[in-house]
Amino acid sequence: MARIMIIDDDIELTDNTALLMRQKGHEVATLYTTGEALRRIAEDQPDIVILDVMFPDNPVAGFDLARQIRRTKAIKDLPIILLTGINQDFPMDFSSQDIDPDWMPVQDFMEKPVKIPVLLDKLNRLLKKR
Repeated sequence: MARIMIIDDDIELTDNTALLMRQKGHEVATLYTTGEALRRIAEDQPDIVILDVMFPDNPVAGFDLARQIRRTKAIKDLPIILLTGINQDFPMDFSSQDIDPDWMPVQDFMEKPVKIPVLLDKLNRLLKKR
């Protein structure tokens, strides 16, 4: 199965999602901040990253991390699923149509609250492409 890294400051969501993915046979690592995320991703080499956008210290940290991943040669092609509640907190109306190689360099986008079956479907689809 896949090696997945979930990076989200919502501990309950992160831990519950990780538990469900482990039950599906995946190996899951979790981080609750973006501080060491780039280093950990480069070291651990996950098959896919599930990444939140907003963190307490930086409301666009997920976007910033996604861009850093794309600029890091060893992990630049790593699939990223972006999870966010940003549309609930700010009237920005982000959607998967905003995916862009420079601005929002991810493979997929999901609004919170996340429906786990939909997330698993997106995860499996992206893993098959690798």
